[in-house]
Amino acid sequence: MNYLHITLLFFIGLNLILILNFSKFKLFHYNIDKPDNLRKLHLKPTPLAGGLILLINILIYWILANISNDILKDDIFFQNIKSLNIFILIVLSIFSLGFIDDKLNLKANTKFFFLLIIVLSLLFLDKNLILENIIFSFYKKDLALNELSIFFSVFCFIVFINAFNMFDGINLQSSSYSLFIFLNILFFYNSLFIKILIIALLAFSYLNLKNKTFLGDSGSLLLAFIISYFFIKLYNFNYIEFADQICLYMIIPGLDLVRLFIVRIYNKKNPLSSDRLHLHHLLISRFSLTKTLFTIHFLIFIPVILGNLNMNNIYVFLFTTFIYSATVIYIKKIKN
Repeated sequence: MNYLHITLLFFIGLNLILILNFSKFKLFHYNIDKPDNLRKLHLKPTPLAGGLILLINILIYWILANISNDILKDDIFFQNIKSLNIFILIVLSIFSLGFIDDKLNLKANTKFFFLLIIVLSLLFLDKNLILENIIFSFYKKDLALNELSIFFSVFCFIVFINAFNMFDGINLQSSSYSLFIFLNILFFYNSLFIKILIIALLAFSYLNLKNKTFLGDSGSLLLAFIISYFFIKLYNFNYIEFADQICLYMIIPGLDLVRLFIVRIYNKKNPLSSDRLHLHHLLISRFSLTKTLFTIHFLIFIPVILGNLNMNNIYVFLFTTFIYSATVIYIKKIKN
């Protein structure tokens, strides 16, 4: 048994301990989400500990990487300890922003401002996350971003983080979506760190299924940042050839973000404000949790499957947009 297997077994044991002793760890119960019968319709006050479970696993991985050089051997995400330290610094910043938001319910503009500062700091510290060129499968010519590279890189991070944050809202939705993405990333690159994140997400998903904890903003912001970080590095290091391959995984949260922004602006509201008009809210108001999750993930799987069948991704995006729009219209129709 090599050190990689021993490391994975260690993290499996760690997360089993977290599951079995969840109620005993007071830190997990610091931020409590209380139902308000308006936007939060769960039945009882529930800890927002998903982000903390992820953070504990990430920090222990960081400690082990500083102890043993073998942990980072041939890792494209963290080429050296310095790269990993930068990642940990940003992870702590993102987590802290979400943790404070969970506690104090920050204004949307305030959260957006700090998120922007954090992402800009990351790009200043790690140049490997700056997108210099964009290649599409249906165009296949290098589009040099030149002076727009920083702006576009920040845009990619911010848009997906906000889309994912809005996407989170019902049990198992964000964790199962993240598991789907991480499992697919393993096909592009076999990473010990991703396997550890999968173990942590499975632990959270079990607790979430039992209604013992929610992801919280600390968790949703953290997961969205990590997914963005992974995809950009895989693209910049040529493990993913085309930019639209990444978009296939993100199109449904992206479409929901665009729809919500349009609706909120039309209603003269802040596009970053909260409401119950998300796709999962529309579905859960009409169907069971199981049917809601099935519908959402069916929509998520469609573009990925079609993309893997070598269909032109322009047609895949158009077809997915049509299916998404038809679903929203149908739900609203039968609800009324």
